[in-house]
Amino acid sequence: MAARRYSLEPLCVFDAGGGADLVRLGARTGYDFVSMFAHVPNSQLPLDPAVNDSTARKEMKAALAETGVRLLNLECFNLDADCDPASFAAALECGGDLGAATATAIVWENPDLGDALAKFQRLCDMAAEHGIKVNVEFFAAARSLPTIVEVAEFVRGAGRTNAGIVIDVLHLMRTSGGLHGLRSIDPEWIGAIQLCDGMLEAPADLGAEMVARLLPGAGQFPLRDIVAYCPDDLPLGVEAADFSQMGTVSPEARAAAMRRAAGAIFD
Repeated sequence: MAARRYSLEPLCVFDAGGGADLVRLGARTGYDFVSMFAHVPNSQLPLDPAVNDSTARKEMKAALAETGVRLLNLECFNLDADCDPASFAAALECGGDLGAATATAIVWENPDLGDALAKFQRLCDMAAEHGIKVNVEFFAAARSLPTIVEVAEFVRGAGRTNAGIVIDVLHLMRTSGGLHGLRSIDPEWIGAIQLCDGMLEAPADLGAEMVARLLPGAGQFPLRDIVAYCPDDLPLGVEAADFSQMGTVSPEARAAAMRRAAGAIFD
């Protein structure tokens, strides 16, 4: 088996500034990839400056070339009832220019799944022009498509060769039966994975857990078995975001701790 590769996920370090700063942070802390907020579903998350600022993009591209770190994923395209797929163009153009491999789509809330599917198909077609695969993420807080089975059916229905599924381990454990739920789908559909840890018994407040995740190896999730079911060549996104540490622990220290924890399991 080839050596595992790791991606620094932007939810964990969005206080690091994005752009070239994010790339260099990933390089210093041992990551092979970084992912970026190229399209944000709400104003609480910062859009990476490289999307709309040509100078910031040039600096990010230079940092990627200088460090050898690559851009993995574009977060995050919300296919809700009000979204216009035309608004995705700038993010996808930026991702294509910087060499992104994948993008993440979510359906936070759209009671018309036919509308969501049409928008997903359009997103896939737009992304294909830049060589980007689009993976749909299911998650505990979603009001539409909250489970792996529903997302798998949605993705199959899209009929696009560049469509897949994101496995965020936290949401797999909290909505879809963990390893059993994962094994209900063909692993070929899995296009991305994000790692954290947690206890087997779900907390009362899942929303709070989403922003107070445990480092890989600090909980009880069957991480080795989950990763073993996924395609071998997938980079491991490390998304052990703990917002309580922001402002007290530096982004570099947090990123390094996540990389060490994941490496202790998979290297």
